[in-house]
Amino acid sequence: MKKIRIRKALANPVKTYEESASSYWFDDIDTDFTYEVNNKKQVDYTKLASAQRAIGNFVNIVTGKQIPVHFQNNDQSYTDGRSVTIGSKIEDKNFDATVGLALHEGSHIAFTNFKLLDGCYIGSGFHSYIAMRGGDPDMNMVESDIMQVKDLFNWIEDRRIDYHVYTNAPGYRKYYESMYAKYFNSAIVDKALQSEEKTDEDWDSYMFRIINLTNPNRKIDALEVLPAVWKTIDLKNISRLKTSEDALNVAIEVYKIVSKQVKGSASKQQQDKSNKTSSKSQSETSSNDNNKLSNRQQERLKKQIQKQKEFVNGKPKKVGKLSKKDNAIVKSLKESGTESNPINTGKFGAHMYNVDAIVIKKMTHSVMCHMESIFDSRNLLEDREPRSYYGPGDGVQEGIILGKQLGKKLQLRNEEKSLKSTRLNTGKIDRRLISQLGFQNANVFHRIVTDRYKNFFIHISIDASGSMGGRRFRNAIKSAVAIAQAASMTTGIRVQISLRGTSNLEGNVEKTVTVYAYDSAVDKMSKIKKYFPYLQTFGCTPEGLSFKSILPYIKADAKGDECIFINYSDGAPSSVTGCAYTYNGIDFTRKVINEMKEIGINVLSYFIDGRSEGWSADAFRRMYGNNAEFIDTSNLTQISKSINKKFLEISETI
Repeated sequence: MKKIRIRKALANPVKTYEESASSYWFDDIDTDFTYEVNNKKQVDYTKLASAQRAIGNFVNIVTGKQIPVHFQNNDQSYTDGRSVTIGSKIEDKNFDATVGLALHEGSHIAFTNFKLLDGCYIGSGFHSYIAMRGGDPDMNMVESDIMQVKDLFNWIEDRRIDYHVYTNAPGYRKYYESMYAKYFNSAIVDKALQSEEKTDEDWDSYMFRIINLTNPNRKIDALEVLPAVWKTIDLKNISRLKTSEDALNVAIEVYKIVSKQVKGSASKQQQDKSNKTSSKSQSETSSNDNNKLSNRQQERLKKQIQKQKEFVNGKPKKVGKLSKKDNAIVKSLKESGTESNPINTGKFGAHMYNVDAIVIKKMTHSVMCHMESIFDSRNLLEDREPRSYYGPGDGVQEGIILGKQLGKKLQLRNEEKSLKSTRLNTGKIDRRLISQLGFQNANVFHRIVTDRYKNFFIHISIDASGSMGGRRFRNAIKSAVAIAQAASMTTGIRVQISLRGTSNLEGNVEKTVTVYAYDSAVDKMSKIKKYFPYLQTFGCTPEGLSFKSILPYIKADAKGDECIFINYSDGAPSSVTGCAYTYNGIDFTRKVINEMKEIGINVLSYFIDGRSEGWSADAFRRMYGNNAEFIDTSNLTQISKSINKKFLEISETI
């Protein structure tokens, strides 16, 4: 047994259950995707989006195809040949089974020839295929017979595909085992297989026994021709079936065996039952009575059989469906790459003090429209001018104007200096000196040395807490946009802009939220012009928690270039729900800043208020040390001097 901590609001209880496959990648797994607000269940959008993206990644890895995975809007999960649909109620007890089912259905999309099932009716292509393989020699099949062949094919095709994935992707076996445990190896099925249930020579009994041939409790001799069916399917050598056509051929052979037996015994059914009863000894009868299922058990078995039939038909029922609104929100978060990163706030590394930090990796139109607690969503939806006091106001346009002025100065970075040295004894041959070789002059080589500026990666993080609203937020946006505009006019500088704050995201627990609003590697300045006016301040000041949550991304995005982290903020950090009682935001932020420096990230931190005295200014110095600067961030000259100074410092250390 492995102990896995489940984060629950303030309590942080510990839950113990059998080790799951998901526990290896879902750190401190908490698969409760809902929470209560005023005694009403609410959807945790970020968790659902993360789970959906993770399951989708698994499906794509196993199949080698980009197969969409989305949540159902009705009562069923099915494969339509193009995408996989799953239920939204994914709890810890069925999480692995849900992953296994998604892998199973995704594998069908990749490996099953759906064209074979071209209509399950008389005269269809599917019927013609059955007839050509001898499945309907007298041409008297009815539609129910065709459906029986289809059910047999579905089950055999499932075994073929599951074996292929199980052997070729061993890392995903535990998910398949969980899926089989849920649908085929339940306790009631185990008991039924060992009892006298489903032992009549009819299709119902044969299908039950065939569907459960993978169960260790199977009884091959429970039905008269079941041994012949077992031999024909040959599960131990299922790998011999390479295509869906191979699986269908086996299904037709099984159908012929069972159909002949069922039809032949139909007229003698009553007599066979009588002979079966009279031939048994008293002890055998007593033993069978003990093995009979009670009425309650028979009801449970009936439900489980229905669940198995739905699985075989590719329509297993799933619990939980999203409303149109919820589905749109989850989809937008998934597409934006939103992740929930656990940040440890305990001094000694105790996982019980982890808090979730939400990172929205890409600010999309959909995300902005669906997250009213962070963006000016209503005005954006209705295409109205943003008028919020907590927004950037004219800061965006002013920043673009300032940036163009700064960009003209930075265009010197585009220039290259080349120095050609000639009459050398090594290098490339200078054609103009070749004639001198005849005069025993061997110095006919030249070398060209070109000086270029080093590439820089700049990540700008803006404090978007409520206290920044108004002039401070406007100046921070103005400064950041100016840097982005200037960088767009030169080469070798990549700029990212992120905003940080806190929000409960329509729930009851406040979380750190960091939004990647702009990335010059993928975005154009038109995105800033169109969407930045709809930014606004939100929540409190997370500082170190936010920095820690994006630290891995910053280093990865830098790709070896010189990295500069620029921070704009106006005060000391606050705590969020779930932090350790010993958590100190100032000390934690200083620790994260030191981590940045240790891995080669250069830090610039601007106190947005500009005043260098007072408690907030002292806290600012404690967090950022020598990297703390008190300047007017709306002043182009001060900004350019500060950044150029940092450029020079980096150049001197290269």
